[in-house]
Amino acid sequence: MDIEQLLEQRARLVDSEMPNLLSDIKPPELAAAVTYAILSKGKRIRPALVTLASEAVGGTAEKACFAAASIELIHSSSLVLDDVIDKSEKRRGKSTVHALWGNDMALLTVQILAALSLRIAARDPRLIHAIADSLFYMGEGEAMELVDFAKDKKSYLDLAFRKTGSLFSSAAEVGALVGGGDKTQINDLKEFGNHIGIAFQIRDDILDCISKEEDIGKPVKKDLFMGRPSIVLLDAINSGISIDRMMKCNNGELMHLVSDSIENAKRSANEEFEIANSKLDNLDDSFAKTKLNELGKYIINRSK
Repeated sequence: MDIEQLLEQRARLVDSEMPNLLSDIKPPELAAAVTYAILSKGKRIRPALVTLASEAVGGTAEKACFAAASIELIHSSSLVLDDVIDKSEKRRGKSTVHALWGNDMALLTVQILAALSLRIAARDPRLIHAIADSLFYMGEGEAMELVDFAKDKKSYLDLAFRKTGSLFSSAAEVGALVGGGDKTQINDLKEFGNHIGIAFQIRDDILDCISKEEDIGKPVKKDLFMGRPSIVLLDAINSGISIDRMMKCNNGELMHLVSDSIENAKRSANEEFEIANSKLDNLDDSFAKTKLNELGKYIINRSK
């Protein structure tokens, strides 16, 4: 089973948890927006991480499904909020929640998705702290972007942890918790999730510079036009390339202009992957351990 097949398999397991959540939401307009947000699914990488972390410490994917669903609901809520803040009209090639229902309903959708996540996580109270941590850090990350926090690689990595790494970290943590992991295993998997999450964000920054909109289903060069921190753009700026010069480039020209910064970003993503992979060393060899390694490789090489 290759990693994409595994992601599809785990997505089906997690999706089976979702329908029962949607029956009591009122009014119908809010229910429709929440359902739309949940069904606008991507690769389900984070819930797959939950199930693999569970298996890596002796648990099962099936028993971790509720925890995986809780993480995916937090992820869905963060995407709706991102789109409101960024005023994005498209996500994965489809209209965003706020484009269809307006900002007010989109913000209420964020609240309901987070509440549903906590309801599911409450089946095992140990998970609540991890879920709360990710919500807290992701909120900090959004605010850091708004105030132009990141100026160099160190501050960028701090932002990338909060914005993206924290939810990957919580995903691995809750998986290890429901799987019955010991303290060392839980901490190692948390760190694995943290670093592959940062690698995921770095890869996102690279794709924003090298992709076409039709390939990734959302606007490209968004970081540049919105003045958002990107490891590629920060490296380019710190090497003497002005934002004004980059703004005048089309995609092909931008790729050429910042090619050295793109390569530096790729090296940074690989560094994060290597740190993440080292956190698996103390785990017993297993199918799940192998797939966690493959998941990390997939993240730093994905095309969308």
